[in-house]
Amino acid sequence: MSIANTITLPKLRLSPHRVISAQIYDFLRKQITETNIKPGILLSENSLSKHFNVSRQPVREALMRLSYEGLLSVLPQRGSVVERISITGLKETVFVRTAIEKECMLNITNLDDKTRRLCLQQLERVIAQQKRVKQDEKLRANYLRLDDLFHERLCALSGTAIAWNTIQSLKGQMDRIRFLTFGTVTPSEEVTHEHEEILARLEMNDLNEACRLLTQHLSNIIETQKPIVKQYSDWFTPESLTRLRQEESAAAAAMADAEAKANAETQANAKD
Repeated sequence: MSIANTITLPKLRLSPHRVISAQIYDFLRKQITETNIKPGILLSENSLSKHFNVSRQPVREALMRLSYEGLLSVLPQRGSVVERISITGLKETVFVRTAIEKECMLNITNLDDKTRRLCLQQLERVIAQQKRVKQDEKLRANYLRLDDLFHERLCALSGTAIAWNTIQSLKGQMDRIRFLTFGTVTPSEEVTHEHEEILARLEMNDLNEACRLLTQHLSNIIETQKPIVKQYSDWFTPESLTRLRQEESAAAAAMADAEAKANAETQANAKD
């Protein structure tokens, strides 16, 4: 183990067959999205270059890529700080991701029979793998990797690589919430069942229902994040905390109003 600024990072064995900056990016992104690096932590090029035993250039490239994805903010003369999660940003990501994945699914009608069968078989295999994931300390990381693979296979229906690559570059904040909610707010069995329902509709060529189910599936995180915002308030932006309080106040007011109307109707009926 080695120290990178104020955190302890595991070692990374760099491969000579891949671009160094890409390997460092993948490593740091995984550490951030799997919540091993918390918001507010400062990452310095010097410390990281010593940790990885490389020059500062590939580290800088990796950090800039993470900043483009909204996971880091670059502070001049100081380093890069891990950003807090923005619920507004989350909702924007869900909107864009849903639009892309729905269009990918709809492209299934343009595939020849052999390609279509192959794509559906790949989705079936991922679901089978999800059901076989072991209940151990690596469950969360392993299951979420397969969750990503299911959606990557959905995007493959587009016949392009850019669809999933675009989603991957957008969903860093979403990945952190998925990691925090996994197994508590969001049971893995429920996610697998939703994947099965989407696949079943694709196999029946019921694309309207498949799109509806996918929209619902991807939008669930907007509700499941609410208890997590309370539990991990220091992970979220002040704006996110304020928004949650406002939504809760509005919901409480609406409930009180509904109860008052119901009581008034009950009293009116009693007089009659």
